[in-house]
Amino acid sequence: MRLQDFTSSKLMTQLGLFIAQHTPRRVGYGLARIVASIIAHRKPEIYWTVRTNLRQIVGPEVDEGALHEMARQVFFHAGQTYYDFFHAIGQPPEALVKEVQVPESLIEQIRSEMARGQGVLLLGTHMSNFDLVGLAISAHDLPIQMLSLADPQAGFHILNRLRAMGSFEVTPITPGSLRAAIRRLKNGGVVLTGADRPISQDRELIEFFGRPAYLPVGPVRMALMTGATVFVGSCHHDPDEGYALKFTGPIEMVRTGDRRQEVLTNTSRLAVTLEGYVRAHPEQWMMFHPFWPEGSHV
Repeated sequence: MRLQDFTSSKLMTQLGLFIAQHTPRRVGYGLARIVASIIAHRKPEIYWTVRTNLRQIVGPEVDEGALHEMARQVFFHAGQTYYDFFHAIGQPPEALVKEVQVPESLIEQIRSEMARGQGVLLLGTHMSNFDLVGLAISAHDLPIQMLSLADPQAGFHILNRLRAMGSFEVTPITPGSLRAAIRRLKNGGVVLTGADRPISQDRELIEFFGRPAYLPVGPVRMALMTGATVFVGSCHHDPDEGYALKFTGPIEMVRTGDRRQEVLTNTSRLAVTLEGYVRAHPEQWMMFHPFWPEGSHV
């Protein structure tokens, strides 16, 4: 069994939830440091995946020692975010809104768009504690459909149940859930999905940090089909300030009359926005699968 399959299993998800609910933060973070150090020392396949992704982001000028430390930080931060997310489960809305600094201007713009019957498509990145951001946004009592990873493993089923708190409806990506999302957007509702995790059935090679990478085109396709207002958001963590959400938008879709070219052009434009967020905090990009195909080049 691969390490990533084990860590996303039902058993490990339940264990992580138990630890976060029954131990103080210093213990949870301490365990995260230990696990990250073990992974960095043993160097399993997932370590090399993360390290290879980081190398493409930071370029050749970063030396091997610094790259190794950056990879270790990715695994530590992953443990840190899981602890904080699990620890927040069950807290009342007034406590959840304090977990992440969500710009009030974003909430106001979403409510304004909904009030005039305009659909809103929120595109997230797998940066830092994106799950905790979801809880914080749900505490604002906004009815949102979240499109999550297709065909999730047992551990992700538990995560999806935890994510589906308050006003969130979590639906793994299927033809049916995509049709429901399109209807929701056309009817002035809100849909949230990832912009940096492709599914094999709906992806294209798009330049990302100087090399073609498979990026999802479904979000842009939905935006073009529905005319939804698009925002891109990304979480980051500061040791002193905690978690904060930054956002870009509204982002206008470029329309040319050629639907395929529109999809490619607008996905490329989103990729530039994503690059900015990832470049600012590469050690907080929670991307644990190979992002660039071998041998791809611009």
